[in-house]
Amino acid sequence: MDSPTPNAPRRTIGVSFRNSYARRVESGFMARYFSGEAILDIGYRGGDPNAQPITENAIGVELDYPGYDGVHLPFADDSQDTVLAAHVLEHIVDYPPVLRDWLRVLKVGGHMVIMAPHRDLYERLPDLPSRWNGDHKRHYTPASLMREIEEALPVSSYRLRHLCDNDYGFDYSLTPDKPPSGSYEIELVLQKIAPPAWADRLRYSPVTQAALDRLDQAIFQAMHANLTLPGEGARVLAAIIPALAYFPPWSRVRQNFLGQDEGALKRAARPLIELVRFDAEAYVKAYPDLRRAVEQGKLKDLRGHWLTSGYFEGRIGAPFDPFPPEG
Repeated sequence: MDSPTPNAPRRTIGVSFRNSYARRVESGFMARYFSGEAILDIGYRGGDPNAQPITENAIGVELDYPGYDGVHLPFADDSQDTVLAAHVLEHIVDYPPVLRDWLRVLKVGGHMVIMAPHRDLYERLPDLPSRWNGDHKRHYTPASLMREIEEALPVSSYRLRHLCDNDYGFDYSLTPDKPPSGSYEIELVLQKIAPPAWADRLRYSPVTQAALDRLDQAIFQAMHANLTLPGEGARVLAAIIPALAYFPPWSRVRQNFLGQDEGALKRAARPLIELVRFDAEAYVKAYPDLRRAVEQGKLKDLRGHWLTSGYFEGRIGAPFDPFPPEG
């Protein structure tokens, strides 16, 4: 049993939640996310057959729960205030449908609370297999955990309310060959929202994304040609794409050419940017600072501004519809 401190649970809760229970009470975390009447605690035992769900009114769900197949929860849509999954996600191979079902049963306004072992605290290894739990299917950092969530859940169906590294009581003096001591997890909370009517335009469809990826690769190929043989890139690109209405953002170009000198990369990009359609009227309309500069006579060559600085600042040179008809 847990020690009889004022903030200790009155019963034996799951192993994965015990270390930080008092801290979560003191910080208001428990009151904020576990005060509802309908709570599911998925995988609550955490290896302890005597463990009980997180709150007195919570329903504990394990693989032996009646009607549960490990993916589809036997609960109605929009029926739960909180879904807790502490140290569960890393054990699931096909996680996207599981995440979607956790979201399905949540009420709008309800919370999905996920804890997962932090790669740099628990594993302290760059890759699997886990030294401490052979059933772990993935390592997690905050970024990789959020990537799984973003890829699995419908766009704008949730908002991120809490994300932190929980290293409460972690012993940093222990070397990676020793089992970790203290808390070593990522703590994340999502709140379900009603998707706005325009949510489907916040993320490209698979068809559109695949087309943009192909464009990106062709453009990166041409830039690589310019880096090795100046002037060659335009010929390479013209052979692949006859007219450019799109060019990847500079931030994505930089990401694709990590370690490359920025000056050389800009020189490789400029001849290709010149091939991209430019709309001076739309450009000046989109950016009030440029409009003022034009009115004051300080800026006369809008296309030249976009080619030399605007594109590299993340400005859009012409309208581009990323949602063409698909068929």
